[in-house]
Amino acid sequence: MSHNINSLKSIFENNELEQDYLNDKWIRVSSFYLKVIIFFISASILYLVSLFIRDSIALKNIINPIIFITFPLFLILKSDDFKKKYLEKFLLFLPVINMPLFFYLDFERLSNLPHIAFMPLFNSIIWISIFPFNFLASVFASTIPFLASLFLLNNYDTLNIPLYIVLYFFPHTLLVINKWKSERDNRLNFAKSIIIDENRQMMHETLKRYFGETLSEKIISQKGHLEGENRWVTILFADLSSYSTITEKMSPEVALDFLNEYFTKMHNVIKEFDGHTLNYIGDAVMVVFGAPEKLQNHENQAVKCSLKMKEELNKLNTVWDEKETSRYWRNHGIESITMRIGLHTGSVIAGNIGSQEMLQYTTIGDTVNVAARLEQANKEYGTDISFSSEIYTALTKELYDKAKLSGEIKLKGRGTSTKVYSI
Repeated sequence: MSHNINSLKSIFENNELEQDYLNDKWIRVSSFYLKVIIFFISASILYLVSLFIRDSIALKNIINPIIFITFPLFLILKSDDFKKKYLEKFLLFLPVINMPLFFYLDFERLSNLPHIAFMPLFNSIIWISIFPFNFLASVFASTIPFLASLFLLNNYDTLNIPLYIVLYFFPHTLLVINKWKSERDNRLNFAKSIIIDENRQMMHETLKRYFGETLSEKIISQKGHLEGENRWVTILFADLSSYSTITEKMSPEVALDFLNEYFTKMHNVIKEFDGHTLNYIGDAVMVVFGAPEKLQNHENQAVKCSLKMKEELNKLNTVWDEKETSRYWRNHGIESITMRIGLHTGSVIAGNIGSQEMLQYTTIGDTVNVAARLEQANKEYGTDISFSSEIYTALTKELYDKAKLSGEIKLKGRGTSTKVYSI
């Protein structure tokens, strides 16, 4: 989107961006407009009261204050949408039409006032400053009453053209230039804020792609400082069977497309069951359920996720057959792609690990090692999904009835064997 500003009008050349700026400006100035309108009504009522007290009421000098009362009252009674669309246009009537009319109707009295010499500058300052009109509208709103009020100075014989220029036109010109600069600066600041917001959004989206939505929000909220914490979680390891054989004859591009298609499907399933992907290791994926955000019943969520991952992989095999991608493994005697999944529940340390220059959110502990070992145990028992007794005892009846004992494995550092269940 172009952020160029028209040098004459001092508005964005891009109409859409200009409208966004005006919408943002309205939020900031709408309450100010209301205060000014109330001021006009109050000042006009006081003026009418003063005329009544002085017994000076005449048609020619009450038309102006009545207009200053009726127009603002009309605007106050309208809806916010109407005000947003038409308020500035209506308010332009006051300086452009009503003020010259006021000077014309009450010319005799005004031109004889001793302080009328201040009227031109008063109009310049008030009308170019009191409303946040755009540049051209502000110039129009201030210049018309400014020029009209100059005619009131006909009794000042000492004023000549050089004095008019120095006392009136020069200050008015400075006010106009300042208004031009102000409108330009406001739009430049708005454009910068748009760019900052766009960059922030892009960074946020990039963070989500690399770390996931939940972890990204946590990183941003904690300003990148994620302290280590003990968590009771379920760890899932998933690995493709015969991956090296499958990709041996693939080009790098084909291998990446194959893996990205596989991981995309798996990521959607993992997200569906509130898992958080910690790492991709070649064809393997490591997932945690219960961190960085706590998750109720994470053992069952992990098992359900595993079953859905297996189901989606079967669908992918059909797609790969249709696209003939399967030739890369069928030519090696492999009928279809299968996966091995290992699950274990236990305590882990979750947090940022790495150097000051590069950090990675992960989990460490014996629970992670056991989950990885259970994934490998599928090879020994000819199963697809293996999990520990800690998960087995936490399963709901539906999953519990489907699970069965596969056997026992000996884990390094443990005196007793670990029971392995499958589903």
